[in-house]
Amino acid sequence: MSEASAAGAPITQEHSQSDEFDLPSTSNTTPPTPDDIDRWRYHISLQEFGESLHAAAQAVFPNHERSRYTKVFVLMLCWEDEDPRLPVSVEIDKLFNVFKYTYNFETEIWRIPDRNSHARSNQKILDFVEIGDDSLDHLKIIYYAGHAKLSKNRLLTWTR
Repeated sequence: MSEASAAGAPITQEHSQSDEFDLPSTSNTTPPTPDDIDRWRYHISLQEFGESLHAAAQAVFPNHERSRYTKVFVLMLCWEDEDPRLPVSVEIDKLFNVFKYTYNFETEIWRIPDRNSHARSNQKILDFVEIGDDSLDHLKIIYYAGHAKLSKNRLLTWTR
C-alpha cells in the first residue's frame, strides 16, 4: 500500500517492529521499549534458567533447612505439535527431571492440543490452581516453553 508524498513520490509503508507484535497504532498507548522487545525475544539456556530459579528460591526461602511451603506443584506446558525451529521437548524433559527428582516436586508435563487450545489450556490451568485445596502452604509453578507475542490489547499471548 502506498501514499503520495508532498513531492509526488510514492511512500511505501514499511513493516515495523510494532506490526510484528500486533500493537495498536493509536497514539494513546505507549510503545514497547527496545529493552522490552529484547527481553521478549531472548531465549535463555536451561543452565541460565536453573541459576535464576536457584537465586530466586534463595531469596524467597532464606531458611536453608526448611521451605515455607509444605508442597510444591509444577505444571509444564508445551505445544503438542512442537515447532521444529524451537524443539523444546529436550528442555522440558531435562527441567522435568530437575523438578521431579532433584527437588521432589509433584511435576506434570501437559501438551497444549492444536484443537480448542485456548479453552483447554485455560481449564488445565484452573484445575492446576485448585490442586491441594488451593492451600496457602502450597507453591504452584507454571512453566511454558514456546513462542509468545503481544496481542492488540498488549497482553502476552502464547503462540506456536
